Amino acid sequence: MKKSLAILVAVTLASAVTAQQDSPPPMAPGGGMPNPEQIFAFMDANKDGFIAKDEAKGPLAQNFDYVDGDKDGKISSDELKTVMAAMRPPEPPPAGPGKPAQ
Repeated sequence: MKKSLAILVAVTLASAVTAQQDSPPPMAPGGGMPNPEQIFAFMDANKDGFIAKDEAKGPLAQNFDYVDGDKDGKISSDELKTVMAAMRPPEPPPAGPGKPAQ
């Protein structure tokens, strides 16, 4: 359940960041989802190293308490990275001798 919520938060975070601004943050190479650093840099309006509740937008604001893992009222870069990493699909197993790569 926690992993599903983390995935939902991460995906909606990425879409919210790109949808709620005039010029979106640079996308990841290949046009993928913005990385945690890009999202964090965009939302940390006062550049104090944290995203406060009043700086959070869209799904991040809606899921602020979940992402704020240590419940200190602000989201650190590490907390955002943790949530974003949880949504990453697992790495495929390496191809062995006589086995095709997946």
